[in-house]
Amino acid sequence: MGHIRTIKDYLAEASFFKEMDNRHLELLSGCGKIMHFDIGDFLLKEGEEAVSFYLILKGEVAVESYMPACGPMTISKCGADNITGFSWLFPPYRNQFDSRALTKVKVIHLNGKCLRSKVEEDYDLGYRLMKQFAQIMLQRMQDNRRRILDVYSTEQQVVI
Repeated sequence: MGHIRTIKDYLAEASFFKEMDNRHLELLSGCGKIMHFDIGDFLLKEGEEAVSFYLILKGEVAVESYMPACGPMTISKCGADNITGFSWLFPPYRNQFDSRALTKVKVIHLNGKCLRSKVEEDYDLGYRLMKQFAQIMLQRMQDNRRRILDVYSTEQQVVI
């Protein structure tokens, strides 16, 4: 009979948790559960209380913001071995974006309230999580900056 994979096994394999030691993975896994979403389902809704983040195991998720003039605008797309949901960590604990399944998605849902209590008890865990989130947020901000620069450079070329 094969080995049944646990939440801790999935976390240990994910690049986001690469700097976590066994003790931290154990703490984190206690806040997690496996979930599935269908195409079009929302994992997170902008403006709602931020109580979770997700490690994507399979599928693709769009991070979006609703624009009144044109509807949802995709900020980025996240696939397997990526995460969505930062707001559980930062007051006022409100989701800043929507996260919507573009395909069938399998994720590990990590409960933000559970995690906040763990990081208040273990500052080293909080530091490691904050460091990982900061790297991803910086990368996504740089990606969006490049995308905006591409849009403006294209507009200038069209005008000429």
